[in-house]
Amino acid sequence: MGTALTGSTVASTYTGLLKTTDSATLTSSLKAICDGSGTDSALQLSTQAVNTSGDFSVATSKLTVASASGNTAVAGTLGVTGATTLSSTLGVTGAATLASVAVTGAATAASVATTGNISTSAGTITSYGAISQTQAGQNNSLAGNLAVTGNLNVTGTTSLSGNVSLPGTLAVTGDFAVNTNKFNVAASSGNTLVAGTLGVTGTTSVATINASGNASITGTLGVTAATTLGDLSTTGNTVIGNAGTDLLTINSDNITVPNLTPVTLDQANDKLLILDATDSKVRLAAPSYPQCVQQVADDRYNYTGSVTAPGTEITSLTKSITPKTLSSKVLVSIVLNYSCYTNASQFILFRLTRNGTEIGTSIGSGQTGIASGSYEDGEVNAINNTKIEFFDSPSSTSAVTYKINIYSPLSAQPLFLNYAISGTSNSTISTMTLQEYFA
Repeated sequence: MGTALTGSTVASTYTGLLKTTDSATLTSSLKAICDGSGTDSALQLSTQAVNTSGDFSVATSKLTVASASGNTAVAGTLGVTGATTLSSTLGVTGAATLASVAVTGAATAASVATTGNISTSAGTITSYGAISQTQAGQNNSLAGNLAVTGNLNVTGTTSLSGNVSLPGTLAVTGDFAVNTNKFNVAASSGNTLVAGTLGVTGTTSVATINASGNASITGTLGVTAATTLGDLSTTGNTVIGNAGTDLLTINSDNITVPNLTPVTLDQANDKLLILDATDSKVRLAAPSYPQCVQQVADDRYNYTGSVTAPGTEITSLTKSITPKTLSSKVLVSIVLNYSCYTNASQFILFRLTRNGTEIGTSIGSGQTGIASGSYEDGEVNAINNTKIEFFDSPSSTSAVTYKINIYSPLSAQPLFLNYAISGTSNSTISTMTLQEYFA
């Protein structure tokens, strides 16, 4: 308690009295307050402001401000109803309740509660407790860093362009977006869109997966419920089913296995069994199975052989086929029924051509061909028969034309196809059959 001035004179007490530094009245400019002997104090007053050039404290330690650094310590609760802008570090050891938070420097608090906006342009907000914003409709902008070790509860819209460290829980009641459209969560439905790659190293439980783009899974994908896939592409081993009673159903008309390695099927032990819905067997569609075509000469024809190879074409037996693959083989089967003049068949050879090129001609000595005329004594009264077969490799997927020719290098002789020249009672047919085989 101070000493009273009762009974004292001015001359004895004036040094302890306070006055302005110039002993004049207060104005709008700050003046130092000094004692009666002229010694200035740290306190400065004007008609509009109060200032101190030294440290400031309330109740010694409840609120302190260091004049040298500006550091402010609040021992109790800091309540701010207006906007607060901090350009340096805010250190709060208790809870901080703010109408809005704007930080350009660093701010560290035990916990932060606000009903206004939260914004940081370059500094860092560090909260060791929860950050809670309970007023909806606020817009938060975090260009600096946000570090929260407790829960972060935000009801307003939040824009994050700085780093966020959040070991605790992030609770957002509105929509959530990262860089506008890179990661979006709709608050009303929970629908989540990921523009980049979603990497998951742990176990993931998903009720429904809808993927409109590519999905890459390097680990194991385990699905126990029904799964519907639009396009499925696998690069590793694929196992479908885990029991003998599992059923694989493929509802498709087109099944392609372009890189299937040829194997020998163990049919005796039922190593492969494919059933269709009607008659327990596999049927290949018409465009897929190998072909078989035939040309029939069913009338009487007269031809004369040629001394020039490959000879005269038997035009009634010419036939074409278009192989399905470059490796396809073609079995050419020809049956010729004919007659010749007496002793003339010995001068007849047959030569086979594919697209004008001779095939199957003997490389032996003498007169050569793929077959010779059949000799019967007195051929004019008999129908001779010659059968020709050749397994060809055309190596083409374009139309291939096969022709059988009459070659008479020593003497051009006539050939009467399908009848004996001495009578009219007997007539036969001749054929060329082309059968395709897949190599």
